[in-house]
Amino acid sequence: MYFAAEVEQEKCKGCKLCIFSCPEPNAIIFKPAKKKVSIDPKRCKACGLCLEACKFLAVTITQVK
Repeated sequence: MYFAAEVEQEKCKGCKLCIFSCPEPNAIIFKPAKKKVSIDPKRCKACGLCLEACKFLAVTITQVK
C-alpha cells in the first residue's frame, strides 16, 4: 500500500494550478474533453504540493492498495 493524490471531479474547475505545482512529470494530466485534471496514482509521490495549490479543495491524499 502507498499514498497518492486524488482529484474529486465534481470540485475540479480545470484551472491547472495543480499541474504547475507538481514536480513529478506527467503525474497530473489535463483532460480537455472534460475540462478537468486527473492524477496517475502510479506516478504521484503524495508530496502534497497539488493539494496546497488547489483553490477549490478538489485534491486529497488517499491510501492506494
